[in-house]
Amino acid sequence: MPATKPAAKLQPVSAVILAAGTSSRMGQAKQLLPLGRSIVLAQTLALVQAAALHEIILVLGASADTIRSQLSSPQELKIAVNPAYQQGIASSLRAGLSAVDPNSDAALIILGDQPFIRPQTLHRIVEEYRRSQAQIVIPTHQGQRGNPVLLDRSVFPEVMALEGDVGSRAIFARHLDGIVNVEVEDSGILLDLDNPADYERLKAKVKG
Repeated sequence: MPATKPAAKLQPVSAVILAAGTSSRMGQAKQLLPLGRSIVLAQTLALVQAAALHEIILVLGASADTIRSQLSSPQELKIAVNPAYQQGIASSLRAGLSAVDPNSDAALIILGDQPFIRPQTLHRIVEEYRRSQAQIVIPTHQGQRGNPVLLDRSVFPEVMALEGDVGSRAIFARHLDGIVNVEVEDSGILLDLDNPADYERLKAKVKG
């Protein structure tokens, strides 16, 4: 477990939303797919904004201009454009973490296609980080690990050194003593969009 930090300060936590991918399995930009009264990415953003974190960094790549034009309040975001998005998710993590405020102690890595995460879940993850001083906090629902994952600044360099289509989970094995799992009553941590079947399930959830 990492060395204990001063308990007196309320550690700022940033949100890094990854929305730069090409959506190759979906066949179209999944960030822009209609969902309820908005689009997938806008719904994800609204939930993250409701959590009132230190800042929100939105990583764009493929369809960046189109996505930006679809957002109602892009001025409230710090937008990081990843020109190397075709190299995979590691390049987007690098772009997002590079943009994190130096005063931030950690970052929640949120997928842009997770439109059902509850703001209370983000609060719970951050609370557990501040309580435990863990290097990595992972939410679980009914025993299954999900997203978003919280990364302490101490592991940023390792994540930013990753290459290809691999995410932050690639470093977990090196930090088994620094990982804390937090159980949440939120199936939204397990729901994202990879293909048309996923999209149909999410649309049904909205209607339900």
